[in-house]
Amino acid sequence: MVNINPLLKYGQNTLARCRQAENFISRYSDTINDGLGTTNDIVSNISNGRNFVQFMRHRPVIAQGFETNYQNTVDTILDKHLDKLELTQNLTDDEKETFLINLDKDRNAFVTFALDGKPSVVLCGQNDFIKPSGKYDIVKRELNIPLKSKTIKINNTFILNKEMVKQTIETNKELFTKRMNLNPNSDIDKIYETLISDKSPLKENEAHDLIGVVLGYSPKNSILFQLDSSIPNNIDARKNLNSYKKIMMQKLYEKDSPYKNFDDSFKESIARDIVNIGNGEKPFNTDYRTYGYTCRNIVTDETHTQNLIKNITNSYKKAQRIINE
Repeated sequence: MVNINPLLKYGQNTLARCRQAENFISRYSDTINDGLGTTNDIVSNISNGRNFVQFMRHRPVIAQGFETNYQNTVDTILDKHLDKLELTQNLTDDEKETFLINLDKDRNAFVTFALDGKPSVVLCGQNDFIKPSGKYDIVKRELNIPLKSKTIKINNTFILNKEMVKQTIETNKELFTKRMNLNPNSDIDKIYETLISDKSPLKENEAHDLIGVVLGYSPKNSILFQLDSSIPNNIDARKNLNSYKKIMMQKLYEKDSPYKNFDDSFKESIARDIVNIGNGEKPFNTDYRTYGYTCRNIVTDETHTQNLIKNITNSYKKAQRIINE
């Protein structure tokens, strides 16, 4: 194991501290490499920014055959029981048909969310059929995505489970207040109201960390993904793991870092996560797509994983009760 104690002295986001962080990784590069095995080969297979790895996926083994059962349950709920979900129970047959066509690859995520397995979900399109209620709020955004020859507009609809999102905010309060420039003593309702307001970070394509956490992803991995997204040509940067860690450390401590106003202990925790990228037995390889989570796990987050699996199994049980009514 790499001794991470030297990271504890990195407090301020100065250039000197950043260089210390770089030197730390360089000093331990041999030890880090010993644990990588073929990780550089793994990273070289990354072909796009949506997932950190395109093979060697690890899926949670809840019970033998559970993945197939879960997929079949999703299909049954959507094909036969939309009228039993609060979000879709009042749709006409034509609206249901249109809604299912629009869902496309969001089918699993929507069902998991609708059965309380995710705090929120983001769907492609405007989804005008879906209305806010006592349980749910809706935030819509329009993104302009530049391509080589043109710019395209993409519409997204966030649906938030009010209670679950507020619980998520409470667990990660410092992240939300500081990233949203709110008073650290703001109450949870105030933070939530800002989150769904016209100034919501969900409406942008910059606050990947907040969006990830609101969607139910691992907080530490959402933060790492935020740093990764700020790296020009980040796909190429990931091909050399030691160099990639140095760049990530620079992004964490640079003067324009999104975490420049966070306290030392917060940044030290993220610095330790950066050092651990690629170390351990399951580097870059988690995927819960079948269960409604397209995770971008860069490092192991076992506590979050266990909570995620609990939510997944609970949503499955609710779905089975609906099917068997």
